[in-house]
Amino acid sequence: MNKIVARIFLITVILGVFVPGRPGTSIRSFKPLPSDQLIIVVAKNWDTVGAQLYTFEKKKGSWQPQFSFPVVLGQKGMAMGEGMRDIQVPDAPQKKEGDMKSPAGIFYLGPAFGYAGKTKAEWIHLPYLRATDTLLCIDDSHSALYNKLVSSDTTETDWMSHEEMLRKDIDYKWGIFVQHNVHPVKKTMGSCIFLHIWEGSGEGTAGCTAMEEKNILKLLKWIRADKHPLLVQLPDMVYKKIRNDYLLPAL
Repeated sequence: MNKIVARIFLITVILGVFVPGRPGTSIRSFKPLPSDQLIIVVAKNWDTVGAQLYTFEKKKGSWQPQFSFPVVLGQKGMAMGEGMRDIQVPDAPQKKEGDMKSPAGIFYLGPAFGYAGKTKAEWIHLPYLRATDTLLCIDDSHSALYNKLVSSDTTETDWMSHEEMLRKDIDYKWGIFVQHNVHPVKKTMGSCIFLHIWEGSGEGTAGCTAMEEKNILKLLKWIRADKHPLLVQLPDMVYKKIRNDYLLPAL
């Protein structure tokens, strides 16, 4: 092996570059996300209720920070959910119906919803549903409509339990549906996950991600369907592990 060939071989080994026909070498697979807006929620660990939300927008090919604020997760923290990418985390808890954990992973977002009529929500740049007394989210895993938003006055009932979207409090006054466990819907893997208004900075949810009303309004004014927004929600250690693979921004 002459010096030039030896030097090229050494560089390919160090960089992990794939050379056809040479066993034992590989190329790193990067998976850039199909989005120009990211909502990133990072918690200290799997069991943490409090977390921090960051927003980024892609401009001229790079992620630019927008704003950040605190949020709360499920009362028992986070567990790996069913998102748009299969993130492998050995020994991570797995999201299940009723576990009081927020799903971890990468998720599409929408529609938005709220108590206001559509004419008073025209400033929202996502598809919007008014939360009436007939709008329900089905959390019965035996139902054919599990994890779907339905109108009870036009849908034949096949469920034993559901989430009412028009509540007596302001929790769902403004919110966004998180597309966890939707393509396909898997029974018992968790349902009715939203971004919504919190009850307080120390109050965990049943599995949603919640924040102050002023902050969800800020989020809804910023987020745009044509920018294909995504929620990236993970413990800090997992986010750091996958960040380069998905070309995500540093926090």
